[in-house]
Amino acid sequence: MPGVEALLPRFRAAHTQVLGVSVDSIYCHNNWALGLEGISFPLLADFHPKGAVSKLFGLWLDEPGISDRATVLIGKDGTVLWSESVGPGGARQPAELLEKTRSLV
Repeated sequence: MPGVEALLPRFRAAHTQVLGVSVDSIYCHNNWALGLEGISFPLLADFHPKGAVSKLFGLWLDEPGISDRATVLIGKDGTVLWSESVGPGGARQPAELLEKTRSLV
C-alpha cells in the first residue's frame, strides 16, 4: 500500500497541502523522515509550548502527555471539514484519506 509520499502528486491534484504535525522536536522529525528515506511535505513541531496546537484541536491526551494520532482536513477558509482519530498507536490509510479528501474539496 502506498504511503503519503507516494500519493503526494494525487493530493496536490486534489488541491491539498499535506502537513505532518507532531509534539516531537524537529530533531526527532528529521530522524523519522530519514527512516522513511526522506519526505517532501512539511513537518511542523508542536513542541514548545508542548502540545499547544494539539490542544486547540482537542487531540492532547493529558495522562500520557502526548497528542492523539489523528488526521484533520481543513478547508481553504480554515474550517475543519473532517477529522478522524486512530489512537496513539494507530495507523492511517493514505489511499482512503486521498479519497476522503477528494470527496470534500
